[in-house]
Amino acid sequence: MIFSTLEHILTHISLSIVSIVITIRLITLFCVDEIVQLYDSSERGLIVSFSCITGLLVTRWIYSGHFPLSDLYESLIFLSWCFSLIHIVPYLKKKKIY
Repeated sequence: MIFSTLEHILTHISLSIVSIVITIRLITLFCVDEIVQLYDSSERGLIVSFSCITGLLVTRWIYSGHFPLSDLYESLIFLSWCFSLIHIVPYLKKKKIY
């Protein structure tokens, strides 16, 4: 029961943050040079969303007893986790260089 509740909370937080990040990205797309801090907050939002998806995958793994790739929902969540990881790694490397 607690895993199910935690799963729902992490899913809703992740979806809410992704919606906000998409809105911020669209705003920065139309106002390119004016709003720099919004772009940084969208990157931080993506990192928080990545953490929520990681927690969701770990929770499903503990609850089900196997790695969560058995159905389409779990596979798509894992795919979104992979795409987030692909996006976060260059961002973190860029932050260390500068």
